[in-house]
Amino acid sequence: MLLTTSKLPPPIIRSDGEGYYLYLPAVFIHHDLTLQWTQPLHTKDDPADPATGEWHGVTPYRNGTYFNKYTIGQAILWTPFFLAAHILTILTGQPATGFTGWYQAAIGFAAAFYASLGCVMIYLLLRRYFSVKVSYFAVLTLLLGTNMFSYATYDSSFTHVYSLFLIATILYLTPKWYANMTYRTSILLAVLLALNVLVRQTNILILLPVFLWDVTNLKRLRQRAGLLWHQRAKLAIMAEVGFIVALPQLLYWHYITGKWFIFSYRGEGFHFLHPQIFNILFSTDRGFFFWAPVLLLSLIGFVLIRRHLKEWSTALYVFLPVWLWVVSSWHSWQFGESYGHRIFIDIFPLLALALAVVYSRVKSPIAQKTLIAYVCLCVFANLFLMYQFWAYGLPGSDTTMRIYMHVWRHGLAALFHNGFTFGFLGIVCLVSLTIGPLTHYFLVAKERVRPT
Repeated sequence: MLLTTSKLPPPIIRSDGEGYYLYLPAVFIHHDLTLQWTQPLHTKDDPADPATGEWHGVTPYRNGTYFNKYTIGQAILWTPFFLAAHILTILTGQPATGFTGWYQAAIGFAAAFYASLGCVMIYLLLRRYFSVKVSYFAVLTLLLGTNMFSYATYDSSFTHVYSLFLIATILYLTPKWYANMTYRTSILLAVLLALNVLVRQTNILILLPVFLWDVTNLKRLRQRAGLLWHQRAKLAIMAEVGFIVALPQLLYWHYITGKWFIFSYRGEGFHFLHPQIFNILFSTDRGFFFWAPVLLLSLIGFVLIRRHLKEWSTALYVFLPVWLWVVSSWHSWQFGESYGHRIFIDIFPLLALALAVVYSRVKSPIAQKTLIAYVCLCVFANLFLMYQFWAYGLPGSDTTMRIYMHVWRHGLAALFHNGFTFGFLGIVCLVSLTIGPLTHYFLVAKERVRPT
């Protein structure tokens, strides 16, 4: 992060990410799930909310215990990285507090790892239907033209690239599972689905596209219901496996509260009668398409997908409105401070399908050049604004059009004066060195036979 600003970067484990992370030092270092050991961490520099007593999702409960509202899924995905960091910390003689250098680096590496795996799984999903180049450049567009890159690096302790990886893998396995419902694939799918919900509860909605894949009419819907009823014994096994994966979460809830199932976000909730759909999509204050205009192309893809990718059309047409209604009904539709709207990163694997449809249908040279120019412009704007966010020039909330234009004017002026020796050029060089050779490979790669 020293590429981005002369100021010291914030710790990797912070904000919501700290709440998700606390399970690991609680289990492996302090052996105390009551989280009483976190009291010294509630400092003047990192205080609890004076109104609610909440500190990174942790609130006083009773008898001196604290309750963590965040679920355990991300901590499970972090476990091997945490254990490696713990061993290295002990071997190098550093304080094994769970928050020193090796632990911070491990969480940063974990985000890049899962984001990379997520990109690979999206690519493999797209390759079932599209060419090598279309699949690769759709993934590259998501990585560089949206806030995914920021959440794979700068905000690496948040949940979103982990959800992206899990959802991409689930969607990749879905056609294979319907083609051959082996116990191996069924158990793997059950584990992924359970982890996905444990990372973020609203991810349970991904069951909709899983169920509706290749359902194109009422007859196919009845056939799908019949198939699942015929495989009910296997579905029961999957439910048992999912329960086992979720059991640590249930045990934690019961240990702290005495209840097996609870709504952990006390004082927060959904306003389903007042969804903020326009704001969540177009507002200057983290509206999705405002901050990721390259994905306006996916809207064209949704129109075309019924004709060119029929097996996914019903799944997308049902899932996306339901999902959008739910997330835009959350009491804080902005989902806290962020660069762009972070909640959409979770469903990038589905948006990739619509984006790839557009890329695959652009045939004429003029249309191709126009598309390339538009995407390149969006990528530049995204990298520039992302740098401004990292360097504290762009606020993470309450951005107005006036602030937005001010950032562009002053940011570009600063870029031309000193940005070519430090900061933004560092990001461009980093992206070029890591993505450049890979892009060259896919540009010259020979088309391979698509998997069946």
